[in-house]
Amino acid sequence: MPFSTFRSIATLRALFSVGFLVLLAAGCDPVVERPQAVVAAIPADAKVAAFAAGVHGATVVETIPGDLATLNPLVNESAAGSAAIGRILDSLITLDSETGAVIPNLAKSWDISADNLQYTFHLRRGVHWSDGQPFTAEDVVFTWGTFFAKERDPVTGEPLRTENGTFQYRYNSRSTFGQMINGQEPLVELLDDYTVRFTTPEVYAPFLLFGGGVELLPKHILQGAFEDGTLMDQWSVDTAIQEPWKIVGLNMFVLESYRPGERIVFKRNPNYWKIDSAGQRLPYVERIITKIVQDVNSSNVAFAQGLTDFESIAPDNVAWVKRGEARFDYTILDMGPSSTTNFIWFNLNPGQRADNQPYVAPHKFAWFNDKRFRQAISYGINREGIIRGVYFNRADILHGYVSPKRKFWYNDQIRKYGFLPDRSRALFAELGFEYRGKDLYDAEGNRVAFALMTNSNNGLRVEMATVFKENMAALGIEVELQFLDFNTIINKTSDSFDYEACMLGLGGGAPDPYAGKDILMSGGRLHFTNPQQAAPSTQWEARIDELMRSIGRHTDVEKRKADFFEVQAIMAEEQPMIFLVSAKDFVGYRNRWENIQPTALGGVTWNLESLWAEVDE
Repeated sequence: MPFSTFRSIATLRALFSVGFLVLLAAGCDPVVERPQAVVAAIPADAKVAAFAAGVHGATVVETIPGDLATLNPLVNESAAGSAAIGRILDSLITLDSETGAVIPNLAKSWDISADNLQYTFHLRRGVHWSDGQPFTAEDVVFTWGTFFAKERDPVTGEPLRTENGTFQYRYNSRSTFGQMINGQEPLVELLDDYTVRFTTPEVYAPFLLFGGGVELLPKHILQGAFEDGTLMDQWSVDTAIQEPWKIVGLNMFVLESYRPGERIVFKRNPNYWKIDSAGQRLPYVERIITKIVQDVNSSNVAFAQGLTDFESIAPDNVAWVKRGEARFDYTILDMGPSSTTNFIWFNLNPGQRADNQPYVAPHKFAWFNDKRFRQAISYGINREGIIRGVYFNRADILHGYVSPKRKFWYNDQIRKYGFLPDRSRALFAELGFEYRGKDLYDAEGNRVAFALMTNSNNGLRVEMATVFKENMAALGIEVELQFLDFNTIINKTSDSFDYEACMLGLGGGAPDPYAGKDILMSGGRLHFTNPQQAAPSTQWEARIDELMRSIGRHTDVEKRKADFFEVQAIMAEEQPMIFLVSAKDFVGYRNRWENIQPTALGGVTWNLESLWAEVDE
């Protein structure tokens, strides 16, 4: 699977899904003189991987959709950036690739107090950062300090507050909101070099998963930037190009070089903390060459010709790629239902641009803000047609926020929206809309029309948008399609708010419902329709906020399940996100790779540190 190693943080983020594509670029990377890292001794608490010992030295060639905007986890908002950061940084816990259970990682163990308020992590001894400096509990405390550092009054030294009474944070990142516990900060204490204790302000069921899953930052590298106020500017694209060695981590790889728009090269971390059964330091892979690409079909062609090692196969390409298995010595696996989702939403941000004009024209905002309009749109979408015509029957209808793959948390009793155009027309009539010939007009005489943007590098989504446009035309609605690059879309949906409707997706399939906090709660950065609300603007959003807080504070799994089922029911009724389909997972790998043990959760590269291949002479 290109650039999709299964690891804890990747599963905890609700990331936008984007398409895969590749055209391998030729040429050599510029020579960057890199300081020699100190190679420390193998840690006393090194983790021994449970796979047959292999051979070092092979290179992985893969693809990644889209380019990097930053390698700073406090700033990053893109899937490409998350994937790259996840290659370099690591966390206290990870997830079992078979069960999804939380298991030790950089923390070799932990204790939870009887009242479920304190979590004490015991770190592995002897672990070093990629530059050879020791990793200690101070790095953990430093990382959390970046989330909650306050702006202070220069005279009194007291923390400054916003008009709403909340603290003003120096480095307001996704983690600042995401690691809050019902608006309160956990207490982080350094007990000794290898022990750190967290105290939560109330019982918080997923803390082990989310708190332990934080990607850790090197204090010895970033302390100065933290103090002088430039922390959010660190590990930029310029750093990646000119001084990649400054991006220091604890995971399997370090950044060797980066050529914007072309490729990212990762090199084996000489200080990685896992070893094999023979006592050799992992990983076996010496280098990963990641091509930055733009077209899924070209990517699949390259894999079929033996030019890449691991690949996600688009549903519409599975049949022809599979025919080459024997000839080109690779294997294609059907991994069953995926946890990815595709959906449409409307811009419900009531704010104004700098020129005092509203983000959305008032008459359109009135449409979008009425759930009957959103329901009418949903009833007008031919999801079965999308599955047949776009996915060649290799997808499932997605009725709500949760994919059927997440069986335990999946509510099958929510309101469902079949392809019922007559129901759409009836709802439009309730709204006072009328038809003039074949065209639909609102009660004020405005033609019903809106623009829908989606990412141009995802061919399947482009085709879905085209089907959607045709479905809406049949209802008398004019849809202008806008195919944009992914980073432009992110800017529009999270910064400028210069859009009307958007089609994107989420991936990852986090194992706990509270992972959706940033999306489902009204104050979340990824609450797509109207992000980062100071207070919920609707009753249904307020109810979801209440349910999500309950999900966070209860340890009774049946209570949490009941609350999450209600969240799904509200989402299905209100349709703030109009869900479409969920593709099935198909992955391929070249047969030269050893220690391949695919799992439904982890795919084929979840144990990347133990994968090896004979080195070509």
